[in-house]
Amino acid sequence: MRNFITATTLLVCLTTVGFAQDRSDSTERSRPLINENTKQEAREKAAQAEEKFNEEVEKSRSYQQTNQLSWFQPNNLFVGGGLGLGAANSQAYVAINTRLGYFFQPGFAAGLRYDYDRLVGNKYRARQAGIFARYYPFRTRISSFVGASLNSGREFSETIPADEKARYTSVGLEIGVMAWILHRLGAEITYESSFYNKIDPTASRGKGGRIKIGVNYYFGQVGNRGVRLAR
Repeated sequence: MRNFITATTLLVCLTTVGFAQDRSDSTERSRPLINENTKQEAREKAAQAEEKFNEEVEKSRSYQQTNQLSWFQPNNLFVGGGLGLGAANSQAYVAINTRLGYFFQPGFAAGLRYDYDRLVGNKYRARQAGIFARYYPFRTRISSFVGASLNSGREFSETIPADEKARYTSVGLEIGVMAWILHRLGAEITYESSFYNKIDPTASRGKGGRIKIGVNYYFGQVGNRGVRLAR
């Protein structure tokens, strides 16, 4: 009985599907669920949407090329500085960052950086120096960037003996936006998160991500004839 019910159910389902896929109109001709006219309309709309998308991509690419700042071209040199603020688990700290960078490829820069951190209301402080790299995928007057850094630092606090050199290594990852504000001067806002191999417990709960604001000054292209100012 059970096998009979199962077989009957399957037969009904197959019959229903077959009927739906092969309906007949008033002239007794076979008519599929989606006729050729509908398929053609769908193909045309898909082609139109693809064409529109390609047009917008080309417009964006053309805008980027037309309005691209010469700042980001190879052989350009820049210096920058910023102030960072961070907080975690009721601890707040301030950070001062300086950097010197050089563009090796369009939009790709690398250089040196120096940072100084201090916890608010605490004698803990740290300083570090390292190398950084940045890439600017969009290089107009409002530009975005991503970056990374590798740093070596030393920290000081009440819990660290004066004769002990408490050193650490950190890796920083950043993402930000920079805007052209004056000739050869840009302002930026960045979010940076750092990861440490070891750090004093006094600051371990307070050294997380930070928001930084800063400025960069672009000298221009450095060549055999000195510095050519960026336009």
